[in-house]
Amino acid sequence: MATSAPSIFPALAQLDIGDVLAHMPGGFFVYRADGDEAVVYANEACLRIFGCADQEQFVTLTGGTFPGMVHPEDIEAVEHSISRQIQADRYSMDYVEYRIIRRDGSIRWIEDYGHHVTLDAGEFFYVFINDATDKLRERADELEAVNAQLREAYARELEHRTMLRNALSEAEAANVAKNTFLSNMSHDIRTPLNAVVGYASLISAHGGEAERVRAYSDKVLAASEQLLDVVNETLEISRMEAGHVQLAEAECSLSELVMQVRMDMVDLADRADVTLVCDVEPLTHDRVLVDAVRLSHVLTQLVDNAIKYSPAGSIVRISVAENAGAPQGFASFRFVVADRGVGMEPAFMERMFMPFERESNTTASGVQGTGLGLTIVRNVLDLMEGELAVESVPGEGSTFTVDITFRQAPADVAAEAPCPSRGRGPVRHILLVEDNELNREIACCLLDDAGYEVDTAENGEVALGMIEAADARAYDLVLMDIQMPVMDGYAATRAIRALPDPVRASLPIIAVSANAFSEDRKRSLESGMDAHLPKPLDVHRLQSLIEKVVH
Repeated sequence: MATSAPSIFPALAQLDIGDVLAHMPGGFFVYRADGDEAVVYANEACLRIFGCADQEQFVTLTGGTFPGMVHPEDIEAVEHSISRQIQADRYSMDYVEYRIIRRDGSIRWIEDYGHHVTLDAGEFFYVFINDATDKLRERADELEAVNAQLREAYARELEHRTMLRNALSEAEAANVAKNTFLSNMSHDIRTPLNAVVGYASLISAHGGEAERVRAYSDKVLAASEQLLDVVNETLEISRMEAGHVQLAEAECSLSELVMQVRMDMVDLADRADVTLVCDVEPLTHDRVLVDAVRLSHVLTQLVDNAIKYSPAGSIVRISVAENAGAPQGFASFRFVVADRGVGMEPAFMERMFMPFERESNTTASGVQGTGLGLTIVRNVLDLMEGELAVESVPGEGSTFTVDITFRQAPADVAAEAPCPSRGRGPVRHILLVEDNELNREIACCLLDDAGYEVDTAENGEVALGMIEAADARAYDLVLMDIQMPVMDGYAATRAIRALPDPVRASLPIIAVSANAFSEDRKRSLESGMDAHLPKPLDVHRLQSLIEKVVH
């Protein structure tokens, strides 16, 4: 389609190129390079791109100028790009992309290949254009896909770096925790061990001075008990953190358990000049299924702390009461341990369940301990799904409240009468089964001092032979070690229970073992033993246990 000034292109008419340009499939137009950049020619394809049916509509839409063809927001950048390209290379086509506004108001993207020429009639640009909207959209989609991949790769890289930083932080924290643990353990083990070694040396040096030896011996015993607490609590917390602790539930009387805790702790209270009071309300469901060893440990630990941090002349109170509203088949209880001791600062209460935390160091407070007790209490109550609340005021005391729910004991079990007596008299003659010679010697001396007659066997097989060879009632009790060569304590107990003579088969057997965890106690009872007493041997605890087992 010719413009209103075809005379400036006489060569087109002579070569009949005008027809070619008018019907070529791509858009083509020519505009002046100077002035208002008026369009002097536009073919049919160019009009179609702009949505115009004829030249008149095209001129109306664009004003008949190149700037009128380009989206107003793009024209400045387009002309700057064209000028820059021409200055760089006058012999190549310049290329730009820009938007246009069609006659129907829609916006399309254009690819523009142009070239600047100088003719006798002036300077012009001839331009080939094409609607590249779909092409550019596809390219944008491809770029977006690439960007998405890059973002994903960047996110993975960030995640990887975060994981590395976290791993490094965890490793550093673990190293700090290990060093802290070793430092605390070194202090808490060496302190009582120093007392044991030191007072043992003093005993040796002053063997002829009875009073001094007795005083030193008492201090050796106290330091040994402290050292045993360190070992027990450290092993317990390590097993808990490793996930090796499981509850061993069995039928138990809660009122008896609380009273037993009081009995176990009354000597410590007396030595500290603290009155230990036990309040046990009548419980509707006294007999429940519970890991009695671990519940006793929780209450004992709370009472032990209360006594240690209470001044002379004060009162520590332990109580148990049944809560209302428990689900069918269950019973809920509240245990409270209260003291009027030194109390705790709010800052310490926020971290009191962390391992090795103490309100003040042992030197300043005069209270010895590992700082693991409350950590164990918390972990055990978590296993039991119990709740622990603490109220404390510095200088006024602390109250620990434990709310916990247990399964009720089956009616037929709860109604059972106490186990009948074995028909044996007082325990006088004991068979001690222990493979370690030093342990045998110590146990024999302790039992002899307590008035018992003792025979010994170095393993389960020897013990079994002695029981079979002796008179049926020769022994009143067997104290059985667990880990022994030839035949261990479990196998020996099963063999004794399988003897054809009912008197020998029913011989009371108490495990005395360094295997001191709840799972060990459960295994001892399952093998046929009557009770489990952890080492080191405590004659007073043994005598209390004998009363329960034999009578």
